[in-house]
Parts: sequence; C-alpha cells; structure tokens
Amino acid sequence: MTINERIGKVRQKMQENGIAACIIPGADPHMSEYFTSHWQTVTYLSGFTGEAGTFVITKDMAGLWTDGRYYIQAAAELSAGEGILFKASEPETPSIQKYLAEHLPEGSVVGINGRLFSAAYVKKLKDEWDKKNITINTHVDYANETWEERPKEELTEVYDLPLEYCGKSTADKLKELREELKKQEADALVLSKLDNIAWLYNIRANDVMCNPVLISYGFVSQSEAILYTDSSRVPSAVVKTLKENGVEIHAYEDVFDELSKKGEKLAVLCDKAEANFSLYEAVSSNPQFTVMEKTSPIPLMKACKNETETANTFKAYLYDGCAEAEFYGWLFEEMEHGASHTEWTLSEKLLSFRQQQPNFKGDSFISIIGYRENAAMMHYAPQPDTAKKIERSHLLLNDSGGQYLMGTTDTTRTFALGEITDEERRDFTIVLKSVIALTTAHWKEGICGRELDILSRNNLWQLGLDYRCGTGHGVGYLLNVHEGPQSFRSDVPLKEGMVLTIEPGIYTEGSHGIRTENAVVVRKGEKTEYGQFYHFETFTVVPIDTTCLDLSLMTAAEIKWLNDYHKHVYETVAPHVSARAKQWLEKATKAI
Repeated sequence: MTINERIGKVRQKMQENGIAACIIPGADPHMSEYFTSHWQTVTYLSGFTGEAGTFVITKDMAGLWTDGRYYIQAAAELSAGEGILFKASEPETPSIQKYLAEHLPEGSVVGINGRLFSAAYVKKLKDEWDKKNITINTHVDYANETWEERPKEELTEVYDLPLEYCGKSTADKLKELREELKKQEADALVLSKLDNIAWLYNIRANDVMCNPVLISYGFVSQSEAILYTDSSRVPSAVVKTLKENGVEIHAYEDVFDELSKKGEKLAVLCDKAEANFSLYEAVSSNPQFTVMEKTSPIPLMKACKNETETANTFKAYLYDGCAEAEFYGWLFEEMEHGASHTEWTLSEKLLSFRQQQPNFKGDSFISIIGYRENAAMMHYAPQPDTAKKIERSHLLLNDSGGQYLMGTTDTTRTFALGEITDEERRDFTIVLKSVIALTTAHWKEGICGRELDILSRNNLWQLGLDYRCGTGHGVGYLLNVHEGPQSFRSDVPLKEGMVLTIEPGIYTEGSHGIRTENAVVVRKGEKTEYGQFYHFETFTVVPIDTTCLDLSLMTAAEIKWLNDYHKHVYETVAPHVSARAKQWLEKATKAI
C-alpha cells in the first residue's frame, strides 16, 4: 500500500467508530526514545524515519509533529504522502492538544493507545480538552491493527553485569532505593523505563537495537522486588543471581493484573512521566494502593556513576578512540589512493574497526555519517542505496559510538576531505570555541546544566547563529546513549559522576553541517570559603581537525587547550593502534 492508502485505512476505522482524530506516537509502552521495529508505526504511516515524531490523523488532515533536529529530514520524507510537517520547536507552532482543540467540533472523541502515552501526557490532553468536552478513547490502535506484516517483538537472551563492571550489587542498589523511597514516605515503586530496570537489576539484553535493555516492567516494595519479563529467555545462572539478590521473575503481561489486584496496603510511587497510561490506570484502580505521583529516584541514582563505572568508561573511550584512529588512518589512505566510497561503506568500515575492540557489544546508536549537505540533518543515517558518494573536498561528519562492557560511547568529529570554504572554516572554528568554553567551565555546587548552556551558545549568538537542539545529553553505562535527568537543558543540579556530552554545532541546509562532540564526567574540584566547586574531565580521545581552523578567531588559551588535548590523545591512544593509525594520529595531533 502507498502512504496515503495506509492513512485511508485508519480513517475508515475512525469513521466506523466515531473517532474524530487519532494520535499515533513514535513510542513503545515504556516511553523509550529508541524502540523496536514492532512499534515504528509512525514510519509505517507517514514515511518519516526519525526517532522523534508524533503523527495525527483527522478526517481531512495528516500531520507530523517533530523537533528541530528533524525538520530537513521530515520535509523530505513526508513528500511520499499527504503528511504535512508541524515544526514543534518553533513558538508559533501549536501543540497537538491545542491544534485539535481548535479544529475539532465540541464533543469529539480522540483515539489513542493508552499503552503508548505517558500518564502525564494523557492528563495534559484531558486538561486541555475538558473545556470543549473532547473525550479520549484509550483503547484505539487502528494504525497497528491495519498494519499488514507488522514485525514481531524479538526477545533476546538476558545476561548479567558482574560487579567488576557495574560496581554495585543489585542487593545494594535495592537497599539504597528502599531508603530513598522511605525519604519520600513511599512503600513501593512501579518501574517501566527499560534502562531503569536494567540498571537496578544489573542485567542487559539486546531487545532494542543499540540499546542493551530487555522489554520488561518492575515493582519494588520494602519486602519484594519483581522483574516482569518473558522468563524463557533468562538463563538459569541469571535467574540464580537475581534470586540471590532478592529479585523474582513474573510474566511480562501479568504486571497489569497483579498491580490492580495486589492486596497489601501500600503507598505506591508511580512516576507519571515514565509510566504509560494503561499501567498507571491499573495501579490507580487498586483500592489498597495510595498512588504517589512523584518523580522516580532511580534516574538520579543511575546518573551519578560510581568510581568503577567511571574508571571503566575511560577504558571504553580508549577502545573507541583506537577504533576511530584506525578508521581515519584507513580513510585518509584510501582518499590518497583515489578509492571510491559512500557514506554507507564508511559506516560499515567504522563498525568493523569497533568490532575489533575488546568487549564490544554493538553500536550505541545508528551511525550518522554525513557528507557535505547531508551533515546538516542532525540525525541523518545513510542507507545503502541512497548514500552520498565521498569526494576529496568539503566536510565529512561522523557521529557514532559503541556499547562496551566498560560503558557507552558517543563521539562526533567533522573532518575536511579536501578544500573547504571560508564559511565552513569559520563555522568549524566557532563550534570548537564553543566546545572549549563549556569544557573548561568551573562552577559552584547547585548549578544545573541549563545555567551553563550559554557558555557554549554565546560564541554562535555573537554571529546570529544557533542550533535547534540541546548542547548535550547524559549518557548511560552500557545503556541508553541518551540518559536523563542531567543535560544542558535541565534544571537538575550537576553532581559528581554524571556523564554528559558537549556537542554544539552549526547546520546550514543544503551546504554543510559541523559538530564536535566530547563526552565528559563531572568531577569535584576545590572547596573554598565560597563553597564546593566542580569541573569536567574529558573521556573522548579522538583528534579534532586542525586543518579546518581559522586561527585568527582563536585565543592563545584556546590554542593551548587544543594542543594539550591532542598531546593527551596521542599519548593515550598511539601505543594501542596499528602503524597506519599511529602515523595518522601523529599528524592529526601535531601542535599548532
């Protein structure tokens, strides 16, 4: 079927059942950023392949709401059907709830699948629509019901993460979690975010591409800890370890029935931003439960990496730095010999170098290898049949990372493959100045990422430039490459052990995209009469292309930072790579 035929089948179902609008999110039941092909319904209906998008269908409109990272990509991909783009990051764009409130008749019914929306979002919809008597049917899943040959969920084998990698046993994590719950006067906690569950129980799997998590729910009280998942894929050794740490396994779908009927009187913390509406509804329907709508303590606990995790993450970035050095050493040799490559063949070659590193478990996200104007699409992913051919000119952007037993990596570099324009050179230099400005920050205890963000953006603002995304994000430990609550948009104070990326960029549609990204960890600095100070320490050990710089725009302090950084990169990586990679490293890290 064509895109429009698929939309038409949904509209037919809507008409048959008196539904005025359907909202189809890019989501799974666990509010995951990345999810399996089983839940990629937005792509099926609209043609949009980005990770963040919500598709809305009414009788006469089909629209995709997505953020600034995807404007260019979405505009191109929606052309396959009738879908129109709503630029969700722009202040003039109405939210979905406001748009439908303005365009639907009073008394309309909007259909959603309650398992694919957070309880908090459903409340927001109800609050907006109550004044117009618009109601919600939470059992509408027409998009998936009409999806022929929909992919099935693929459950993979679960494995545990030994103490040498995770640094803290499940029993100890449960003890700390229960203490946190007591502080909030809660008896129990419902878990539905996959990375929270994997972290708490020290288990991993490969159910979601690039995210080593398992499809599951969880429940923790002062007396029990339950993992809801398909037990047939949990090896007996893992079951034994979980049991020794006080965790029992129940069937995945049993979570709804068990939580709605549990007979014990409990004050249950249920984070409405994390729990899907159907799960929240099951918990709320239990007369024995008092539901506490508070933020789960797990994300903050998980975000502050322990010393074992931090030390291991340095190793992960060493391995990744070696893979990147091997890749660039190979690439520039190939370019000199006139070899023909595309963005796709480069992404495959880069993966092959990562696969040669110790304890590699897979990519941490789909690699973004963008040449020239393709790099202006922040989350561009090359495809075998459409990937752009690489030439000996202009810029190549490589944003990629790996999953290792020692941690999760995420690095972006932009390299010149030949002559570049004055504009490209200026933009490259401004982006690097922004990286340095934030990397070298020192701040007092209690400062959050949002308050530091201006240090990065200021260099761009001086030229009337900006980027339509965050300056960086938290990173998990052998978990999701995007992790909260820490970021440079967040009001959460930065604490020791938090891992973030620093990745400003400049994206000029139809011309070029430039991003330089390092990962850092928050460290305690000196304590003075004015309080405790903090700073960043950098994990990433990949050279930054000095041939792209306009040195007249850089200060002496910035040049010194870059030379010191390159000296560290060479001394760290060079002893562990091939002669070709070492030769490239020596040239790429030469002092300027």
